[in-house]
Amino acid sequence: MNGSGFKSATVALAGLLSLLATRPSQGGEGVPVGPSVQTPLPPAACFSRKAIPPLDVACDGHVSTVRNGVKFDVYFDKGRKTSVAVYAINTGRKQLVLSPKHHKAILEDLIRRRFTVVVADFRDKKLEGLDLEKYVVQLTADAREAAGGVLHPTRSPRPSPASRAGSATSKTDTFANDYFTLMPGFTVQRDVTWFRYGDIPAAFRQEIARQLDKPFNEADAGKVNTYDIIYPVYGPTVAVLTNYGSDEKGREDYYPLETRYLVQAFAFKNLAIVHQQYFNDPVGGYPKGYGYYGDQFAACFIRHLKGNAARYHIDPQRICCFGHSKGSEVPGMLVNKLRATPRYLYGKADFKKISLGERDKTIRSPYGSLPTEIACAILGAGVANNEMRSDKMMPWDNEPARNISPFFIYADHGELMRTRTRDLVAKAKALGVIVETAELTSHTWPFAAAYDQASAFADRILQLAY
Repeated sequence: MNGSGFKSATVALAGLLSLLATRPSQGGEGVPVGPSVQTPLPPAACFSRKAIPPLDVACDGHVSTVRNGVKFDVYFDKGRKTSVAVYAINTGRKQLVLSPKHHKAILEDLIRRRFTVVVADFRDKKLEGLDLEKYVVQLTADAREAAGGVLHPTRSPRPSPASRAGSATSKTDTFANDYFTLMPGFTVQRDVTWFRYGDIPAAFRQEIARQLDKPFNEADAGKVNTYDIIYPVYGPTVAVLTNYGSDEKGREDYYPLETRYLVQAFAFKNLAIVHQQYFNDPVGGYPKGYGYYGDQFAACFIRHLKGNAARYHIDPQRICCFGHSKGSEVPGMLVNKLRATPRYLYGKADFKKISLGERDKTIRSPYGSLPTEIACAILGAGVANNEMRSDKMMPWDNEPARNISPFFIYADHGELMRTRTRDLVAKAKALGVIVETAELTSHTWPFAAAYDQASAFADRILQLAY
């Protein structure tokens, strides 16, 4: 790996202790984080192809089965659960070298936090390369059957906590849409609060409400934006892939939507994964709210990730952003390294004729001194194809090869989108920007040549060596 190499036990201990602290939101309020793994640290965490022996996990219930050549052990405690962690071991890829004791501690911590844990042992599956990443589709279905889960209707909204209370979903009492693919040594933290509507200055929020002719309610300041994150409990640092959804209601099922499988498949690369959904602006909603502060939102989020890189063991220099359709708007902003400068940062607000001083329209971040550069982006059609061709999105007259991060963009479902993508890619390449593209035949992400290209692109730009 690049950088300082593998973390020493001392650095790993400091990183683990930080996991037990609280995380400030943009507004500074502490938010509890986990997990609370209490076992001694391994002498040196590194990646290897060394096999992991069968794990004896303490729990109330255990179901075991074999499906499609993969052995599934399902562990769960009594009581209602709404999330599943699929712990994929012995995949043939390099995995964190930990003792069975350390793996057990990670899994038992998930069980304590009301996850159903599915250990998927690939020892006899023998999948190579991209075939492993593409298997995530079948893996989720097999894990769901092994746990006895019942799938919610495709593309239906993820049920709210209130509606879940009376729903019988499976013998492990788990909602089948909330599945997370984990490589060994990784864990998942759900619903991490990082941004509140109140972090937008009151004068700014009031002006948005005035322009949209909607009531301004001070109580809305407490509404939050959250993400789910998959990350290694112990070092070394890994790269990170963020995923921007496209749900106007602020939350969308991760499964079974095909557009989400790309991100879950990338978990097999030992990448930290951030599921960042659209912020549901209480006044403007999407996209109107983003039309006023989208640039600042994007910059604040990347600064937040970089400010918390140590506790998540992520490399702040190797962040890849993925977004599909409308979800590609924020990664598209981040491709432009200049979007954190005043000329662009207030561009949306100025375009909306927000007559406020800089102080009242600035969304302040506790990590404001950190850069907003990302290593690369993988962008979908729709918003990306349309907006990335504008001067505001891509300032071509200002040394684009230096100011635009490498990106992969695909076009689908319409000749107009294809034409715009071809024009954008040709212009970028002519000006020295690193860019690749693929054309699709539908609006969903296929596990075919386009995925192979995007996967290879991420491997090369992020310099993945494990």
